[in-house]
Amino acid sequence: MEKLSIQDASRRLNISQRDVREYIRKGELKAERDPDSEHGRWLVIMPEEGWQDHFKAYLDELDASITRWWWVNEHKTGSVHYLERTGIENVEPDYLCGLSSENLWPSAGHSRNDRCLECLMRATEQGLPLFEEDLTD
Repeated sequence: MEKLSIQDASRRLNISQRDVREYIRKGELKAERDPDSEHGRWLVIMPEEGWQDHFKAYLDELDASITRWWWVNEHKTGSVHYLERTGIENVEPDYLCGLSSENLWPSAGHSRNDRCLECLMRATEQGLPLFEEDLTD
C-alpha cells in the first residue's frame, strides 16, 4: 500500500490539494498521520488503479456523449473532421487527420460524404465511435 504526501497525491491523482483534503474529509480517500513527521503531516493511502475524481469522471462521461465530427470553418464547407480530443483546455482543436483549426462548428445533420476520409479511416482503425446519429442519410 503506497502512501504519499497530500502534495504528491495531488500530482499523481491530477487533482488539487484542496480536492485531496476534501476527499479525505468525506472518507473517499484514506489518510493517516505520518509517524515520522515532526508536525504530524498527513499521508494519503493511494487508491487502487482506476480511481477517478468525480469531476473528471463527469467530464469523461460528457466527452463520450458529444459528437466528434465538426466543421473547421463557420461557412460549414469542405469536410467535417473527427476531433482527436476534447476537454476544457482544448482551445485549438486538433483532428485525427492532423488538421488544426482555430475553432469548431457543429456538424449535426451532415452526410456521410461530408466526412474527411483520413479522419474516418483513423477513427475506424482505432475503434472510435462514429456517431451515426449525426448523419442525415
